[in-house]
Amino acid sequence: MSIQLKVHPSFFKEFATKTWVSPYEIVKELIENAFDEDATQVLITILTNGSIVIEDDAGMDEEEIEKFLLLGSPHKKIESISPKLKRSRTGRYGTGRLSFLTSFESMKIKTKKDNYNKCLVIDENSLNQLFSGNSLLNVIKEKPLSRNGTELTLSNAKMSIDPLKLYKEIRKLAILRQPMFQIFIKQSESFNEWDLHNSDMVKAQEIQGYRIPVNLDNGQISGEIVVARRPLTEEEKGIGVMIGNHIVVRTNFGFDAKMNRITGLLRCDALTSRFADKSALIEDDAYYNFNKYVKQFIVDEVIPKLTEYEDVLITKEESRIYREIDKVLGQAVIENLESVEVEEEEYETVEDKVNPPNEDRLTVNPSFTKFKNQDNKFPTQEGYENSSVQLSKNKEQAHTSILEHQTIHSESEPYYYNLNERPQTFPNLHASSELDKLQIKKIKTLKRTFALKKIGYKVIPYEDGSDSRYGFTNENVVFVNKANSAYKAESERGDEFLLRHIIRLVAEAIAEEKHPEGKDALELQNRLIGEAIKIHNLHSRRK
Repeated sequence: MSIQLKVHPSFFKEFATKTWVSPYEIVKELIENAFDEDATQVLITILTNGSIVIEDDAGMDEEEIEKFLLLGSPHKKIESISPKLKRSRTGRYGTGRLSFLTSFESMKIKTKKDNYNKCLVIDENSLNQLFSGNSLLNVIKEKPLSRNGTELTLSNAKMSIDPLKLYKEIRKLAILRQPMFQIFIKQSESFNEWDLHNSDMVKAQEIQGYRIPVNLDNGQISGEIVVARRPLTEEEKGIGVMIGNHIVVRTNFGFDAKMNRITGLLRCDALTSRFADKSALIEDDAYYNFNKYVKQFIVDEVIPKLTEYEDVLITKEESRIYREIDKVLGQAVIENLESVEVEEEEYETVEDKVNPPNEDRLTVNPSFTKFKNQDNKFPTQEGYENSSVQLSKNKEQAHTSILEHQTIHSESEPYYYNLNERPQTFPNLHASSELDKLQIKKIKTLKRTFALKKIGYKVIPYEDGSDSRYGFTNENVVFVNKANSAYKAESERGDEFLLRHIIRLVAEAIAEEKHPEGKDALELQNRLIGEAIKIHNLHSRRK
């Protein structure tokens, strides 16, 4: 008598609803599917009712949609190169077809390729039938798409979707760096097919630094490691390990203490990722071989380069401004919060790398806005669109704290504001050969960056012209970007303007720390700024 091995009806439901961790990962998975099928453009529409529509310009015919609906098929692994654009595919077994059920109740699939078109729906009822081996899907009669392409509608969201977070998550996709592939995103109350109006292109974050090409194990391991010039966020930190064009994990390969400024991407198709959501590497012989080669490369090539990119040092003139900030803002904190002790500063003469006088320049308007302006626009890689956002007068001031020499990372987003419309120039820092152009001069700088004990904060300056932020905060540290046009504009206007610019950054950080929920934060910030400026003006008149 034979004994049967059976599949429980709940298996596929458990697999589909407990594998993918968030709606953001689901959208990224579906975008990668479009890339695998030779799409050149993808449009993400976030509807006010919580639904998300993902459109592309790669339609499916009858054979292709059958492959799309064959869960667990290894056809992407076997046909690892796409037929038209010869792309290395990111998928393997098509398990991502079910990922939407983690966060949505249904997915409508609408596709057209030449004379073939189809519209059908997958939901939890479809999933419950899979234990028998097949599931009959509901075919819907709707007007066909007006073009060749595919439209996926994720409906009845089980949780709210944060558009800003979705935008940031999409920016992590490695396929954004591939040629002939663009992703657009928009918010809308209603849906119109393939309507790119008011959408924004999503571009990968470029990190400026010393770039080290990688080609190991006879070309089996390739990519690039970057020693970054600026502090990295937790999401940027580490080396991304890719299989095909999908980033599986980010890791420091056991060199955590030495890799604070290291980022990059390495690809090794010999590796194997976890079957379901591709979020981990299988530790087989290929895995150990990969780690052996990369660790040796880090020791031989990467770590020796770390000393070439130091933190930006504070000049003597800037240190005077920081001492003044500690004095006036510290007193403002005493008036509004509590007081702590002050620490003395020390000086030493060091070598500072500066750009030669004939450096090429870019002209930039130093006017920025928050992530979305009044038209719900998303920021682009090149910068942020002008906005008529009105801030309180007191927003034009702020406060600060300075630091001991250390590197800290942050994923917090800055508060963008409008400056005067006068254009400002800054060096073109995008060339990887920048180190070759640097000259050395002796200047008097701080032996260590300040720790503003009066206000309990630190300030670390960095310089990265490719980073559109004027600064960001992480816990009790405020990072200030000296390459940002706002910093440069205020610096050129004079010490008073630069002082108020930096005060503004720290006042905002303190206010947000005291009132993280936002309530009373602006009022506290304005009180700190107003008190600090009043103390500064009084001190200046006495001089």
